[in-house]
Amino acid sequence: MKKFLVAASIMVIVLMIVSCGPPKVDPMSLSIVSADTEQVQVPEVCKAQYETRKLRVAVVDFANNTTFGKMAGVNTSIQGQGTRTHTSAGVAGVVVAPGAAGIGYATASKTKIKYSKNINTFMRQIAPNIGEYAQSAVEDILVNMGGVEVFTRANMKKVMQEQGFQMNVADPNTLVQFGKIAGVSYIITGTVDNIKANYVQPTKSESTDTGNALANLALSLTKAAVKAATEGWNVNVEMTVQVIDVSTGKIIASKKVKGRELAGTQPYFNPELIITAAKKAMGEAAEDIKPELSDLFAVKGYIIQLRGNKEVALVNLGTMNGIQPGQELEAYEFMEIKDPFKGTVSCSKAKIPVKLVVSDQVDENQCWVKIEGDDKNKQRLKIGTLVKRAKLHGQGVVEKLF
Repeated sequence: MKKFLVAASIMVIVLMIVSCGPPKVDPMSLSIVSADTEQVQVPEVCKAQYETRKLRVAVVDFANNTTFGKMAGVNTSIQGQGTRTHTSAGVAGVVVAPGAAGIGYATASKTKIKYSKNINTFMRQIAPNIGEYAQSAVEDILVNMGGVEVFTRANMKKVMQEQGFQMNVADPNTLVQFGKIAGVSYIITGTVDNIKANYVQPTKSESTDTGNALANLALSLTKAAVKAATEGWNVNVEMTVQVIDVSTGKIIASKKVKGRELAGTQPYFNPELIITAAKKAMGEAAEDIKPELSDLFAVKGYIIQLRGNKEVALVNLGTMNGIQPGQELEAYEFMEIKDPFKGTVSCSKAKIPVKLVVSDQVDENQCWVKIEGDDKNKQRLKIGTLVKRAKLHGQGVVEKLF
């Protein structure tokens, strides 16, 4: 029964993912009624909320705090048949494998050789750029997210060469100094804290006969998926990502993230495959900083047209801003507040309790959204209403499971 519930749960998740998709709209088939032409009235003190500017952000190399460093790989070819062994010139990393566990362990594949005529051996150095891999993973998140100008690695090198600047990624003061020279608003840095390789032995197949054909199919598919996603070398990566405000020198966001990837099913330790898997795992780990980054660097715009008695809206945000079908936007109202004692006025912002879901109609600079919510709240939307992209999600359930 327990196995059936697990299988059923996974099948439900898969069906939910398949069924989910951006809403399809046909805005031109919807007429514009009088309610759709209402214009928003923004208090003078609140107009600054509409100001937008593309922030420049630099991502620097992450510090490598793991035990993975320089390694050497050895290949031996005997009469056209190859046996492959790997040894470490330094510390290779945390390894858990059949027959041994510890730091820097590498097992040799066993091959019986009766005779050998021609033996060719060569050695090559393996120097994984762990910090660079993490840097690239976070850069990819920023580029795909949109809303910021990413100060590239090439630009950073150019600035350092022109200014004769030596940057220490472990020193926040040096990073802030560089940020001011380069004209960036924020610097993203961090550390790769741990890379662990753990070998999971293949399991023997058990009977999947539950007496129900549908349950048997679901259980078989679940077992196959779990085996494919867990057996072999499991590479787990842990990273810390920090965002520094250059203007203040303060860390305004810090988060520990994790990722996991497989590196083959052969039991012998292959450092190149482990590093390749670790690189992919860093990309998965970086996904979990997306909620914080998308909130910090949120893109905003406003409604430029409403149709169908506020059934759909056209917003001045598009692919150039990182907007994608299925994402959600938030709408805001503003009010001028006067202090009864000081006499000063300030702006109060409140979120309208509706959901604006980006449809399949997305252009470079604008998109159509489907408006969901109570009719009374939908009527609060007007032409000119400020919208902001909602916080993006990190790794999904399936990514975390597999």
